[in-house]
Amino acid sequence: MKKLFILIIIIFGFGLASCAEEKEQPNHQDNNPSEVNIYLPDGTPALALANMLDEGFSYKESKTTFHIVQASEIAARVSQDTCDLAIMPTTAAAQLYKKGIKLQLASVNVFGNLFITGTNEIARLEDLKGKRILTTGATTIQMVEYILKKNNIPFEEAGQVIDGKVALSVVSDASEIIPQLKQAVQKNTELYGVLGEPQVTKAQSMISDLKISVDLQAEYKTITSYDGYPQACLIVKQEFAKSYPQYVQDFLKKLEGNESYLNAKYSSLPEVFQKYESNLANMNFTSDTIKRCNIRLEKAESVSESVIAYVKDLIQLDLEENFFLK
Repeated sequence: MKKLFILIIIIFGFGLASCAEEKEQPNHQDNNPSEVNIYLPDGTPALALANMLDEGFSYKESKTTFHIVQASEIAARVSQDTCDLAIMPTTAAAQLYKKGIKLQLASVNVFGNLFITGTNEIARLEDLKGKRILTTGATTIQMVEYILKKNNIPFEEAGQVIDGKVALSVVSDASEIIPQLKQAVQKNTELYGVLGEPQVTKAQSMISDLKISVDLQAEYKTITSYDGYPQACLIVKQEFAKSYPQYVQDFLKKLEGNESYLNAKYSSLPEVFQKYESNLANMNFTSDTIKRCNIRLEKAESVSESVIAYVKDLIQLDLEENFFLK
């Protein structure tokens, strides 16, 4: 009888533990986030959410707020607990992940928008030897250096032309490149600068006969066979993705319409970004601009291979499968 009594207590104890465990693990599928904060860097990556910035995003009773911040601030903002989702450079997302920030890549949204513009046309990359190229840092110079290395073209960071090498002159912001290119055209001297769209369109409107000398996306495809490179992505914090999976799925569904939105509404984009006090409000957009921005949506599962290769090539980091949202 004593043994039977002990057995009943044990079984009853397991039952209570099971009930407690069920209470501690709510059904995340039914959860509704009260407030969601989404961060974007000011510049081309912000175009990846243009349709939502214009039309908003509605999910149950959730309040979704979009914050456009300086590109130099995006990594710090993503590191904060207040950030739930963000658009950011893929290499920067990989670096944060490796530093222990619990985030996952949900989709790639910008597949490369960088061009070497200049005073002269370039028939082949070899012709860049002995030329000076103005470039910004981070992803931009990483991509330029990768392309040059793969083509066995020597380069060096320098403020003047170097015989037999490409001289890369680093500036803090792309806005510094356009005036120098304009001055070079006026003085009939040779100079090149790496610009992304829509800065390319702006530069062409300000500088007569400015050339798009090298399409870095085409060069990357020649090397890797990938159609563009995963320049910027949508990330979601791991805990948010776990707690609110339906929100994330609905968000991605809405985002699938952004490409057609951009193609139809490009002329009104400055008005949209004026509401957010974005620098994009000062840009001109054409159908060619949008095309060269290379914005589309590819979910994590379809781009993991190309992202792993890209991050390894540019910043020598190895990514695990957990980096990608399933």
